[in-house]
Amino acid sequence: MLIDFHVHTFPESIAEKTLQLLLGNMRDTYNIDQTLSYGGTPHLLLESMKENDVDISVTMPIATKPSQYDSINKFARSITNDKIISFGAIHPRNTDIEYKICELKEQGFKGIKLHPDYQDTNADDDEFINLVKCATEKGMYVTIHAGHDTGILPPFKGDIMRIRKMLDKVDNSFIILAHMGGFNQWNEVEKYIINSKAYFDLSVVSRFMDINQYRRIIENHGADRILFGSDMPWESPVDTLEFMKKANVSDTDFELITHKNAERILGM
Repeated sequence: MLIDFHVHTFPESIAEKTLQLLLGNMRDTYNIDQTLSYGGTPHLLLESMKENDVDISVTMPIATKPSQYDSINKFARSITNDKIISFGAIHPRNTDIEYKICELKEQGFKGIKLHPDYQDTNADDDEFINLVKCATEKGMYVTIHAGHDTGILPPFKGDIMRIRKMLDKVDNSFIILAHMGGFNQWNEVEKYIINSKAYFDLSVVSRFMDINQYRRIIENHGADRILFGSDMPWESPVDTLEFMKKANVSDTDFELITHKNAERILGM
């Protein structure tokens, strides 16, 4: 069983335009020439999953504006099936936060995805913390983009020190910090975040992270708090899996990371 707990997919009508915009930001900001592993639509995601032996993918939609709440979550519900499970989307500046969180939970969403930079909100701002606190108190998981972003210039709104301040005020056990706790801030992750109860996912770090540090964070944070995730289309799950195998994690830890932790969160 392989559950990819961090992927992205978009409606057919906007997928190509959205991905080209994000690719352009990466190229213009950091001269990163990215190759995509699939085309970014639900149909192509299912094809990619079949090719890469992924059993279930968990999509992470992001509301970059409060006005997108209805449309994004309608799309998220429409693509959910036995192979694709979607988190919900909400913006920190949405009104009636508690009502909307309850609505998302009633609609069957297990969690929400937040991105401080894309949502123009610091991770330690009151409105961000209040949203995370509301969601976790309702028993919903919150995946947060943590650390740097390859398409945005600093200062980063998801900087690890901001994440640390946020974690001090919410229930860590319902938090999932993407990109091994904080993209390109792994020294800070080891210093400030290892002692939290938050989950980390492995998404899109294989090309950027030292494998010894990768292995060390898994061992010190605990494999029972690590989730397999590729960040497709930005990385293929095959590459994510191969890098994890190179780290020589134990068979027990491999099972936890690739599916057992995700099954627990998803109530499977």
